Amino acid sequence: MNLKTTVCGFIAVLFLISCDADTSGLGGSLTPQGDVMTVINDSCFATSRTIKAVDSLIIMTSQCNLGRFTEEVSGSTIESAYLTQLNCMENLQLADSVYGIGSFVFPQWFIDKVGDQKPYYAQLKLYYTSFFGDPANPIKIEVFPLNTMIDPETRYYPNVDPSLFCDLQAGPIASVTVSGLNMQDSDSLRSLAGYYPSITIPLPDSLAGTILESYYNPATRHYFADSRSFMENLCKGFYIRCTQGDGTMFYISRSIMSVNFKYIGFDDDDEPIMESRMVEFQGNSEVLQLNSIKWTGLDGQLADNSCTWIRGPFGLLTEITLPVDQMRDNDYVLNAAQLRISTAVTPSSKYKPTIPSLLLLIRKDKLNEFFAKNNMTDKVESFVAPYSSKYGTYTYENIAAMIEKMYSDRADWIDQNGGDNAAYEQARPDWNKVLLVPVSANADSRNTAISYNLDIMLRQVKLIGGDTPIKIKTIRSKF
Repeated sequence: MNLKTTVCGFIAVLFLISCDADTSGLGGSLTPQGDVMTVINDSCFATSRTIKAVDSLIIMTSQCNLGRFTEEVSGSTIESAYLTQLNCMENLQLADSVYGIGSFVFPQWFIDKVGDQKPYYAQLKLYYTSFFGDPANPIKIEVFPLNTMIDPETRYYPNVDPSLFCDLQAGPIASVTVSGLNMQDSDSLRSLAGYYPSITIPLPDSLAGTILESYYNPATRHYFADSRSFMENLCKGFYIRCTQGDGTMFYISRSIMSVNFKYIGFDDDDEPIMESRMVEFQGNSEVLQLNSIKWTGLDGQLADNSCTWIRGPFGLLTEITLPVDQMRDNDYVLNAAQLRISTAVTPSSKYKPTIPSLLLLIRKDKLNEFFAKNNMTDKVESFVAPYSSKYGTYTYENIAAMIEKMYSDRADWIDQNGGDNAAYEQARPDWNKVLLVPVSANADSRNTAISYNLDIMLRQVKLIGGDTPIKIKTIRSKF
């Protein structure tokens, strides 16, 4: 390792330890006589603006949002619905015969036992981890069956059009009105320690009948061989939306269709009894689920140049233009560059979206690739910073590698294509632009982040920027 590499690395470490320290004398203290190094500890400024979320925010997720919320101060509204497929266990096995299906003749005692009960029925349960907004606010939820498959080879985005997959004009097959308090469940049930709240939506009995009849028909039993066959032939999935009510957003973790039926079982003495069972088809990470998100009323925040905004999910992002040429002088090595984003106070309201806990800083032209591959940050073209509640900031300690990459990408392009900086910047107008995007971390058993997804919970943060330049502290050096 040569002297220049050692010294420059040491300077960067000192910078990261205390960026506010006076480093003007580092050159003389770190180099031997006869090998003079010049160190510059200074600042430059980036510009920023608010933009609408871009299509590159791909969002196939295990969490789905359902509801509508209008923000009190700005008047902007987010509506979120979702589409979900249903997973079928491979080579599903049910009882030998089910009451009300097929030609099997059930004994009279069994028929008397069933009485006025439905022989079979289906329902959809939407399990939610939490909700945002007014717990007593009623919202109406509607369910539409999909008549077109969600293509696993197609990249879908949060503004996906549900009418491509179902007939909205035909009307829903089921609906229910609920609130975050979930009065569908009893107080005793909701008080249990392991209680997992859910919304129950009765589905047409004919749906349960079709599924059971297909299972007990030898010609169609193969529909249950795997999820693909089940979806293609019996149930392609559902589109679920909120049509009435404003002020609540449910965070749905699982969508489960259950088919309930009755059959002859046996007790411990091997005596025949009436049994009730159900089979479940789940919307989970093994099948596709798509959020369909629509924002309105964001124009005022887009036009506000006194600051920048982030509204999530899929609302507004902050775009930063980095002063690459100012930071990367040919005569100097860029050892370190610290970017600190400060937040601004927003007016209080009864229900206010929380500040994003993590912000991804990523080159704008790399966003598509990042979310398509569910990437980890590489500390060159993408970084993640946590929110500091103590200082109200997001701090990216050293983005020097990103600046160097932007600079070298331009040089490489000019070498290959000819022209000059202006030609490159015309061909690649986003070459020095980065985006701030709310993300959530996927962690391993040691709680170490292994990848990042778009954070699709309701988030809001106002950042100091726009007409106010963003300071970037730098250390550069040369021999």
